[in-house]
Amino acid sequence: MAADLLTALFPIVVLLALILYGVLHARDGDLADVTVSGREILIRPRGIFKVLSFRWSIRVPADAIAWASVLDIGGLNPPGMRFVATSFPGLTAGTFSGPDGVSYWLTGRDGAALRLELSEGPLDRIVVQVGSDPASLAARIRNMGRAA
Repeated sequence: MAADLLTALFPIVVLLALILYGVLHARDGDLADVTVSGREILIRPRGIFKVLSFRWSIRVPADAIAWASVLDIGGLNPPGMRFVATSFPGLTAGTFSGPDGVSYWLTGRDGAALRLELSEGPLDRIVVQVGSDPASLAARIRNMGRAA
């Protein structure tokens, strides 16, 4: 009987441990790597955040970016309902659907995040916390062409 209970609870304990690990590591704000090339932007969640956000990477063509800016996420929640996402105090990761469209969020508790407004594609907005300076990254993206 006890062995059956342990077998049934094991996946739940593993899932809670993964989420707790993600929440603890989200505090440093280095949740994704963003690579800017001439034609696209590649966003790759780091480590456990790939699993918690249900995405290994996001490729955004440069001409799909309408605007890039910095967003202070302190106390800010993603708009709408969770579509395919993990959302706990201190960690928001995944895709959300709301009145402003579909957005992807990968943020911790506080700090600045890179915000991309998209003009085409399945997503309307991307908000990610990066380890590097998000303001200089947003400026590089705005200077890529159409977003300037």
